[in-house]
Amino acid sequence: MLGFCLDGPENLADVKKIAAKLYFPVGLLGSPWAGDYGRMWRIPVSFVMNRAGKLVDNGWDDEQPVWTKERLHRVMDPLLSTIY
Repeated sequence: MLGFCLDGPENLADVKKIAAKLYFPVGLLGSPWAGDYGRMWRIPVSFVMNRAGKLVDNGWDDEQPVWTKERLHRVMDPLLSTIY
């Protein structure tokens, strides 16, 4: 899991303070444009990749981007079943 903040560099101290409490790395984008993903229109948004780095769930494509129990099972169960 990675987190990205869209705040400007002037808020870096606040971002670091909040990020220090999280259990995953956080990067400061400084721009709403995120490479090939395009412009970030809503936050949070999730992208799930498999172990090979292939995008398996694109958060932009989900009209209801909330992580429900059903969505978690639909997206994650196939990935977890390949571990063992």
